[in-house]
Amino acid sequence: MEVLTSLFNVALLVAMLRTTAPILLVALGGSFTTKAGIFNIGLEGQMLIGAFFAVLGSIWTGSAWGGVLCGVAAALVFALIFALLVVSFRANEVVVGLALNILAGGMTISLMKAVFGTRGSIVGRGIVGLPKVQIPYARDVLGPYAQLISGYTPMVYLAFVAVPLFVLFYRRTRLGLHIRVVGEKPEAAEALGISITRVRYTASLLCGLFAGLAGAHLSLGYITMFTENMSSGRGFMAVAILIFSNGDPLRVLAGCLLFGFADAFSLRLQTFGYPSYLILAVPYLVALTALFALSYRARPKLIRETAESMRRFLRAETPSDTTRPS
Repeated sequence: MEVLTSLFNVALLVAMLRTTAPILLVALGGSFTTKAGIFNIGLEGQMLIGAFFAVLGSIWTGSAWGGVLCGVAAALVFALIFALLVVSFRANEVVVGLALNILAGGMTISLMKAVFGTRGSIVGRGIVGLPKVQIPYARDVLGPYAQLISGYTPMVYLAFVAVPLFVLFYRRTRLGLHIRVVGEKPEAAEALGISITRVRYTASLLCGLFAGLAGAHLSLGYITMFTENMSSGRGFMAVAILIFSNGDPLRVLAGCLLFGFADAFSLRLQTFGYPSYLILAVPYLVALTALFALSYRARPKLIRETAESMRRFLRAETPSDTTRPS
């Protein structure tokens, strides 16, 4: 009973919210490209490059917000390259995304060596972290539960506040409706005079904006440092969430909370002496389980669609009575 009490408490919920925020930010960004009909697997690279340049900008400007701007700018450059290759040159989006992920990993290691003369991690060196927001009177009203709503960086609040705003954006705004039409019915979008290229460029850049914010939060808010490959697969987790949520903001939130809980739970398990390689695999096992459950649930629909296609094919191949010779 003591073990359960030490595992499942307010601290676990606080850790869940903190670990959910970066995944939620990058997944919300990915919802733009998903809704626009682009499978963006390059979220991991955009997030990583944003995290590195956020630290670099923080050191250069002496300001956390200067670092955030630098991180977002770097992620936007990657997003623009992705859009240029995929939208304009019609390159394979999976290949381009993987290439940019590899480029981000190699570039951050090389720049770390060139700028700081070190490898592994950047700690100290004048890095300015994001401030924590203390909500007035929260402790007086909620007591020990005040930490559930107070004491986070602004990016955490932004991540959760953005969810209902995204719902309104996709349902009520002109750009949101254009993004959905381009992703669901591109032929109808062309008939209505909507520029598919312009909309997909816009969606890709908005995705880069939120991926940059996620990376900046990771290196200046979640922890105040940069380490090699510090995104640690969070971008790929966001891709998995986007697959089974189809970019719907509320489903994205539910998936991110699930992965955030798995991540926080694995961190708490480390205090009980379990092997670290097993504990660190928990979030990825959750991702695989969720994708398996989704694909298993979709099997009957897939079988029905395949059978219907076969019936149409056989009807087309079978000569009708009117064409038979008398």
